[in-house]
Amino acid sequence: MKLLKVLPLALLGFVMMPQANAVDIKQTQIDNCVNGTVKNKITDKANATKLCECTVGVRSEMTIGQTWEIESMAQNKKDPSTLPYVKKMQKDLQQCFKVLDIKP
Repeated sequence: MKLLKVLPLALLGFVMMPQANAVDIKQTQIDNCVNGTVKNKITDKANATKLCECTVGVRSEMTIGQTWEIESMAQNKKDPSTLPYVKKMQKDLQQCFKVLDIKP
């Protein structure tokens, strides 16, 4: 019973969270990507930053529903690459790599 009284307050807290937190999460993803790309000597920091900002940006446009649909298809041994938004995302991700000088 106590949980039912507190739950609306907890949900209100999540709704009232500042939008900056979403930006921080995205920036953290970009920073992790850059650090991993540079650490693995794939490219320099400037190119890694461009690549990671682009790829994280593309991935961030996917909805939760689309994520669930992809996971469901994968669990059912179906190819999610046939979905229109997956095709668009793959095309957008390929564009991220075109502007880079990637080391072999």
